[in-house]
Amino acid sequence: MDHNKYMTTGEFARRMGVTKNTLFHYDNIGLFLPEIVDTNDYRYYSIYQMEVFDTIIILKEMGMPLNEIKEFMDHRSPESLMELFEKEDKKITEQIKRLKYQQQFIRGRKEKMKGIWSIDFEHVFRKQFPNRYYIYEEIRDETDAGILKKTNEFITEFERRNYQMDYEIGYIQNENDILSGVYDNYTNAVILPFKKPKGMDYQILKAGEYLTGYHKGHWNTIGAAYERLLEYARCRQIKIDHIFLETYAVNNLMAESIEDYVTEIGVRIIS
Repeated sequence: MDHNKYMTTGEFARRMGVTKNTLFHYDNIGLFLPEIVDTNDYRYYSIYQMEVFDTIIILKEMGMPLNEIKEFMDHRSPESLMELFEKEDKKITEQIKRLKYQQQFIRGRKEKMKGIWSIDFEHVFRKQFPNRYYIYEEIRDETDAGILKKTNEFITEFERRNYQMDYEIGYIQNENDILSGVYDNYTNAVILPFKKPKGMDYQILKAGEYLTGYHKGHWNTIGAAYERLLEYARCRQIKIDHIFLETYAVNNLMAESIEDYVTEIGVRIIS
């Protein structure tokens, strides 16, 4: 026997980076058989089988079940291989998109969380923001459950139209309510996507410097944060816009209790 051409089971397993048991299993199920089985039941694999085995390993690593790999290998042809690769190429492209979205989600949340616990929530800050897209939805309901249901429907519709686009949820407070001391009149929800949304009407929060305050705890006690922000603007004769935006810096993803939520309040400085 030409030992330059043929390998024992152990030699072939080492060369291909698998165990002998894997080769025995593939032999038993008829997926990959040795080229020669001698009278002593010794198995020998040809060097020309290495490329075929590489294909099996690649298909397995792509998540293809062994029975489907066997079906393909039993009826393989240039056409069927091209069809298979086209299908798997699309699948891998989708996996890459999903992984990129997951990475963006993690990085966005990491950036949001940076330094949040070291912030003095009693202070008001001036922060620079770029243009931000937002989609506005009126949500009028008498109950918290009703508001939650309509908000979830709003989010579901956005996600259907903008698959794997990261976003934040916020609320816009009415200027008249805030100036009148009404701080919990939540009659809307806004989605702030990180990119231009598709299939839904959107508006833009203008870029610029924003007065920014923070509130820790339940939203029904958020008034003190608004009062600090308005007092800061009055004392420094800062003219502010009429849109007050609330977003969560810390929400149920990071805190078990609503008393540990942190709400960020922002309003653009006009002059």
